[in-house]
Amino acid sequence: MIEISAAIALIEQTATPLPPRRMPLLDACGRVLAAPVVSDVDSPPWDRAMMDGFAVQAIDFQAKSSAGVALDVLVDLAAGTVSTMTIQSGCCARIMTGAAIPTGADAVVPIEWALNNTADAHAGGKVCLSTEKFRTGQHLAKQGTAFRCGQEVLSVGTTLGSAAIGLATEAGATHVVAAPRVRVAILSTGSELVAPEALPALGQTRCSNGTMLAAAVRLLGAEPIPLGIASDRPEAIRALVAQGLAADVLVLSGGVSAGDLDLVPEIFQRCGIEKIFHKVRLKPGKPVWFGMLKRAHEAPTLVFGLPGNPASSLVCFELFVRPAIQILAGSPRQQWHLPRQRARLMGPVKAAPDRPVYLPCRLLRSARALEATPLQWTGSSDLLGLAGAGGLLALPAGGDRYDVGDEVDVVLWAAVECA
Repeated sequence: MIEISAAIALIEQTATPLPPRRMPLLDACGRVLAAPVVSDVDSPPWDRAMMDGFAVQAIDFQAKSSAGVALDVLVDLAAGTVSTMTIQSGCCARIMTGAAIPTGADAVVPIEWALNNTADAHAGGKVCLSTEKFRTGQHLAKQGTAFRCGQEVLSVGTTLGSAAIGLATEAGATHVVAAPRVRVAILSTGSELVAPEALPALGQTRCSNGTMLAAAVRLLGAEPIPLGIASDRPEAIRALVAQGLAADVLVLSGGVSAGDLDLVPEIFQRCGIEKIFHKVRLKPGKPVWFGMLKRAHEAPTLVFGLPGNPASSLVCFELFVRPAIQILAGSPRQQWHLPRQRARLMGPVKAAPDRPVYLPCRLLRSARALEATPLQWTGSSDLLGLAGAGGLLALPAGGDRYDVGDEVDVVLWAAVECA
């Protein structure tokens, strides 16, 4: 049995980022860039109006007058419309937001500055515009002020969120080179398990681990590959394990402890999976198993055997599987693990004597500190208590009692409410 920190270190040493791939831009949403995006255009690509109004020459606004300045409207310009006319002194163009500034104009006067009921003036008419607040270059974006053709607009290591996807599109990138989505095969074992849609008979229970772990995988931006349920028969487990080894990660729940039907470690060995560790000093989650299958010409498959009890399975996923997926995805180190903070305890709890224990808690950020309230929890099979948790109390071994007001470590796995 090894310590939690040793287990995490072994996972971090074993997992390496997957080779990047060229993929359609939208498929790369949430992925990490492995090659920069370089623009093939200026942005804006031309001088552009930033407000609805009139494109004018600044020379006509040098003399400030309460009567304003009267100008002939030569042309109406909507976004997407281009004019060959040149704006000269005494003239202007009616222009909409986003339209190209015509030659000769060097500012845009908003429609709201029109005087004497001339705001509706169009091509062929006259408009009278206020001069009082005018400044040269106002309300237009000059070509290339955001970025230039040939400029790197997204660098290696950028996570492609919605704004970055939009920027890449503007820069002309239809495909990008990025870390691929990690494929995670999920297998639940146990002859007592039935599908979620079934009504369990006596001695049966719905397989919550499969959907719970798939949700955890999806929340990390990875691709869950459900393998279903394997009964407690070696041939049934081995067939599905072999199928799951084609993925980047295989996560199996159940069958890793020391009971008569805990067959998984031996099956892993027969499948050629190298054991890296088995059993961690941890509550819940002591039986957790980790190993690796080396594959010719491909990245190895990382293999996790998690305890069958749902809460144990989820705690082990967050502590051990999460960092492996994040590393494979090329995520920066600060995203590998759930954040930890110190919190003020709002109810008494007792640590386990022989190993660190993780207990569900509700978190609230007050004006004074982060506050952690222990939740009623009946143990490693209790998802009701875990589902209401915003984090986990992380108590060291030693059997100490912690009282209200004591400071403890907490692992945050949800947004913290503010008081």
